Amino acid sequence: MMMNNHNIRLAKKVLEAIKNLENGTTTLAETQSVLENVAPLFENDGSGVEHATRLAAADLDAIQFTTLRDEQVPAAIFRLDNLRTAVQLADIDPA
Repeated sequence: MMMNNHNIRLAKKVLEAIKNLENGTTTLAETQSVLENVAPLFENDGSGVEHATRLAAADLDAIQFTTLRDEQVPAAIFRLDNLRTAVQLADIDPA
């Protein structure tokens, strides 16, 4: 399902946060903060990205408290691949 323009802008912020974590320019906590701040701003357009973003933010919280420090970022990146897929399935260009 195609996202509306407002949600596309927010989804691009989510994708940027994922990319920044992968590049090491932001921390896991900063990435989680972006997801938590963006999730309530999504409009219900049927794309499911809002729900996927909320779930990913909750999972990042769990990763921070249940995973060894050296394994947190790789675990988070692995988890965020699901979010990236959800965004791509919602017909947004991830560029």
